[in-house]
Amino acid sequence: MVVSLIGLALGFLVVVQLRSQAAVARTLASQDNTSVALLINDLNRANNQLIQQAAALSLQETQLRQALTAGGADAQTISKELQTLRAVTGAVPVHGPGLQIRIMGPIMDFELQDLLNSLRAAGGEAFSLNGSRMIGSTPIASRGNTLMIGGHAVSAPLVLLVIGDPEQLEPAADLSASSLQTRVQVDIQRKSDITITEVISARPLIYAQLGR
Repeated sequence: MVVSLIGLALGFLVVVQLRSQAAVARTLASQDNTSVALLINDLNRANNQLIQQAAALSLQETQLRQALTAGGADAQTISKELQTLRAVTGAVPVHGPGLQIRIMGPIMDFELQDLLNSLRAAGGEAFSLNGSRMIGSTPIASRGNTLMIGGHAVSAPLVLLVIGDPEQLEPAADLSASSLQTRVQVDIQRKSDITITEVISARPLIYAQLGR
């Protein structure tokens, strides 16, 4: 239950962050300097909140590991919660029903962010793009016409795998893809079982300490 609540809180902040970034990308050119400064300030504040929540998830994982090591009657429950948390943070392979979305051309960072935003809001639980696992804190950026995911360049065709309820995911994917389809071909397929084997290595905590 605790892990679920933390995951929902993190997901909310991710949505805030992605919407802010997309808004900045769309409106930057038409804003005056004061408006741009306010947009950047809002985005920085959302990013800081997301970083704090990511640190909270890391602390929660550490606490669960310590409790599991200590043993006791709740060891099985703690182990299950730890596995759930590791799935949320992309630390373990996962599989389940979902969608395969093929984008047959280059897209911008904010376009991918909007797509991920819609899929997360529709219940998307795990994501992979061209063989790279993606979580809420994965950096997405455009450098010229090159799309960068976690610091690595990816090129078309883009194959996005998302695990979740296909009934909920498909309408969200269709809506987000409609704007892309004016210039690139997008193919959306339901899959009964998608396997995402890629994982994200957890970074060790340097400054964050367990709360008292």
